[in-house]
Amino acid sequence: MRACAHIHAHPPTRQHARTCTHTHKHTHVRTHTHTCMHVRVHTHTQMKLPITPEFTAIVTGHGKTKSYLHRFKLADNPTCPCNEGVQTPEHLIYDSKLLEVLRSSLKQHIMADGGNWPTPNSELVASYLKSFSRFVKSIDFNKLQ
Repeated sequence: MRACAHIHAHPPTRQHARTCTHTHKHTHVRTHTHTCMHVRVHTHTQMKLPITPEFTAIVTGHGKTKSYLHRFKLADNPTCPCNEGVQTPEHLIYDSKLLEVLRSSLKQHIMADGGNWPTPNSELVASYLKSFSRFVKSIDFNKLQ
């Protein structure tokens, strides 16, 4: 079976809640910033989604990051160990000094495929899933706590 992923973010609306009953299989989550993230899986193109706790945490903002853990009093503070900001998925993808080498590789792969950096979050999964998945898989979340 073939599948593809599309991800987009937008503010939640009542109309959106009604339109989420379409026929595509998808995950619908609301992040702590009250932004909805949609990952739709269609069965007409070829792609296997790497559904791991780490991948899910980076895509949805739920779990693994200090900002998320701090909300539930599971971390003393939300600050990234790089001391450059709050450890959110966006911070890890685009800014954390601790992930510079991994980010450099991700950036290189995206630009080699004709993309731009920084790439919008929505394109990381939709257009660069293999490179993005490799980036997420390489993150040692234990060292980031």
